[in-house]
Amino acid sequence: MALEELERRIALVRHGRSTHVHSGWIDAAGFREWRRRYEAAGIDESERVPSEIAELAARAELVVSSDAPRAVASARLLAPDREVVVSPLLRELDLAAPDLRGLRMPLLAWAFAVGGRALLLSLVGRYPAVAEAVRIESAAAWLEELASRHALIVAVTHASFRRRLADRLVAAGWQPEPGRRSVRHWSAWTLRLSGAAGSA
Repeated sequence: MALEELERRIALVRHGRSTHVHSGWIDAAGFREWRRRYEAAGIDESERVPSEIAELAARAELVVSSDAPRAVASARLLAPDREVVVSPLLRELDLAAPDLRGLRMPLLAWAFAVGGRALLLSLVGRYPAVAEAVRIESAAAWLEELASRHALIVAVTHASFRRRLADRLVAAGWQPEPGRRSVRHWSAWTLRLSGAAGSA
């Protein structure tokens, strides 16, 4: 029985820019309302897929997406003539804001506050929540199962979830391809897994 090397790749792509924009200062309730509207919004009509991401999607055997409207719209822009497999497993993490007693801040400051809260909770093992951790595990297992049948998968997901998902895949033996991990919209984090398969 001869052995041949099989190489599988998963590209985790962050969605395009949302149509929902915000300016001005908001309190915690305002941040929650921003999150609600952001989750309901699609992508800006002016969005264009970067050429390198378009080429990656063209080579992919399968394109999958979070079920958030902005992710689905991004995936359909990536693969306009193909079926996109949509799954809630790839949704963004719950990005709850800390209770700051009515303090008003710009959106960027809230992003730092949310990130700081997540970091502190992570240090004591309380973030992500149990249900979210289970979802990360399920998403990684689902992508690995798909990758056993498809040499290259493009998965359109979200910034915070992508970070956790990539870490989980690395822990399972996937190797990040060289390059800086950009957090920009349309950025791709590609992971590779090589293995031996038997053939008669």
